[in-house]
Amino acid sequence: MHAKDEIRIRKLDMAIPVLLWLFLIICCLSFLIYMIRKNEIENNYDYYSAAKQNQSTVKSQIEGDIRLLKTMAAGFRGMDSEHARQLPEIIDRMNHSKEGMKIEYAKKLDWSRLDREDTYLTVMIKGDKNQPLGYLYAGNARYMLNQMLNTQTLAGVGICAVLDNKGYYIAANGNRDATDWNSIRNKTYEMITNHQQTSSELNFTKNKHDFTVLIPLEYNDWYLLNVFPKSGLQGIYMEMAVGIGIMILISSGLFFVFFYKQYRTITANQKTLVNIAYTDSLTRSRNFHSFKKEAVRILRTADLKRYAVWYCDIKKFKIINDVLGYEEGDRILIEIADLLQKCSGQNSLFCRVSADNFAGLYQYELRTELQNCFQKLIEEFRQKELSYNKRIATELCMGVYFLEEEDRNVSIDNIVNRANIAQKYTKNLPGNQFGIYNKEMRDKVVDESELESEMEGAIKRQEFRIFIQPKVSIQKDNEIVGGEVLVRWENPRKGTILPGQFIPIMERDEKIIMLDRYMFERSCQWLHQYLKSGRKPINLAVNVSKVGILRDDFVDYYGSIKEKYEIPDGVLELEFTETVMLTDDTVFNGLVARLHEKGFICSLDDFGAGYSSLNLLKNLSIDIVKLDIMFFRKSNDIRRERIVISNIIRMAKELQIKTIAEGVEYTETVDFLKTAGCNIVQGYVFARPMPVESFEKLLNETVTLVPQDE
Repeated sequence: MHAKDEIRIRKLDMAIPVLLWLFLIICCLSFLIYMIRKNEIENNYDYYSAAKQNQSTVKSQIEGDIRLLKTMAAGFRGMDSEHARQLPEIIDRMNHSKEGMKIEYAKKLDWSRLDREDTYLTVMIKGDKNQPLGYLYAGNARYMLNQMLNTQTLAGVGICAVLDNKGYYIAANGNRDATDWNSIRNKTYEMITNHQQTSSELNFTKNKHDFTVLIPLEYNDWYLLNVFPKSGLQGIYMEMAVGIGIMILISSGLFFVFFYKQYRTITANQKTLVNIAYTDSLTRSRNFHSFKKEAVRILRTADLKRYAVWYCDIKKFKIINDVLGYEEGDRILIEIADLLQKCSGQNSLFCRVSADNFAGLYQYELRTELQNCFQKLIEEFRQKELSYNKRIATELCMGVYFLEEEDRNVSIDNIVNRANIAQKYTKNLPGNQFGIYNKEMRDKVVDESELESEMEGAIKRQEFRIFIQPKVSIQKDNEIVGGEVLVRWENPRKGTILPGQFIPIMERDEKIIMLDRYMFERSCQWLHQYLKSGRKPINLAVNVSKVGILRDDFVDYYGSIKEKYEIPDGVLELEFTETVMLTDDTVFNGLVARLHEKGFICSLDDFGAGYSSLNLLKNLSIDIVKLDIMFFRKSNDIRRERIVISNIIRMAKELQIKTIAEGVEYTETVDFLKTAGCNIVQGYVFARPMPVESFEKLLNETVTLVPQDE
């Protein structure tokens, strides 16, 4: 072999290792860049999820504070100017008796003295003549916002702040001096102007590696700024790429050792971030997103017939928060989470869905295990709660869905929803309740869903018909003096549907307001034609739902419809049930006073069904109470029943309140009520509810009715 050939071979032998070495470097660097990008995408997604969670929490808090101010302002509504002078003293006493938001009062808002951003929660108080009496505002609004931002997801390691639409600082977690915000305001304003939600270019913290998420807060043209310090992995990887090249020249072994250590660092950082993003901040248990992800993994290959999903709720939890305070409510939630953790076995998990709602996946041998666990949960919870809470009985309800093999392709959301349906199905029953999802519940949900989808169109198609049940004055020779408007749904597919089947569904999503207003206007149309014919005026009572009276335009709308159809004062009666009553008697009395000004009669329906009936009779300025005679017959002692009814009628008469007895079925009861002094009777003993056309015909043919036993 020639020397030149040998040299050529040696060069080739040397080039191969060099090329392999270069290829190794390129592969390592390529893999490193890929891992950087992949990790950044995953991190950014988790950052954005955390920012959206912060947005929801902050928005809910602000909306809750506004509702509180509006409720207080509504409570003071109707005051005259003289009583309004006592407002500062009243509000000062309220501040001493509560924690959290400090309510301030100002006759006028002087923005030269007040910081508009510190008093962004502002509500006007109107007086008895609808004149402004002053303003309620949160005196420590910015402080509360700062405190709340300190508790948000990742707030302890980044920045969580509220800015206005110009980029100026409103509130933030921790202590941020003015120079920090001045240095970033222009860039933030540029993001707002360009509708840019995320950025990796802003260096807000000392780490010099930030990920910024800017989301509209949907309030006051404000934005929620979330700045998360990035782990600096990209910079570290680039430095390591140079280091790797140098280390490969020295020793490929050192390169692999260092790379392995760095890989472990990445894994540890990722686990930390995932733990923050998928953990409930209060109870430290899984959040719902984490639960769904893990449940899908478990059920993908598991024997579904050995698994059940449960959904648990604390009854009347809002009352616990209102009466005992949010700190006590949080303590109870943490206690429940700890007990649920103890009940979870192998291949079982649970999470806090939201508020006081928990869900879980349970692996069982026998189906009875779940109910036994629920009973054990109740007993342990009751024992611990006795030492803390003696004023309010805390009760739990749990719904369970046992999985079948055909659920393999059903989404985890639908499976959890079935357990939730079982929980809701039993929630209205007294005491602690445990319910198992079954076909009856499913069919009921399907039927309700079908009805719900048709309701709005049914109102437009006028499928809801007016029925009227006559009201008879037993003190005036059984003369027909009016009627109560009732509703029936003439569904083309299912025929006549009674209110008990569709009213609860409509109340859930506030379609009941549409029905209330539709029925009221149709009633006014008929009454207008009736009065226009020259007939003697009669009283017409129309029911009003709770969500209806909470609308700001309630009185104005009903008053405008009354005027539109020229209905005289003292003819239309609006019926409210005890469950409609607000906790503040002053607010409801103010509402009744405005209705009286519009010429309405106000009555309290189902009197006696609530625990506070006598208190309402004492405090509320109503015109009529309606006694449901069937309610008093839960006892077989008719003598005691009649003593109670007689005394209620007597008290109402002394308070100049008329009484109506509804649900009366026997002539004997009519005789008793007449002797007791009851004014009007409504029930099958005189007539059943009838179409409005039949009621008008009845008025044309007769003036009085003869009672007959049902």
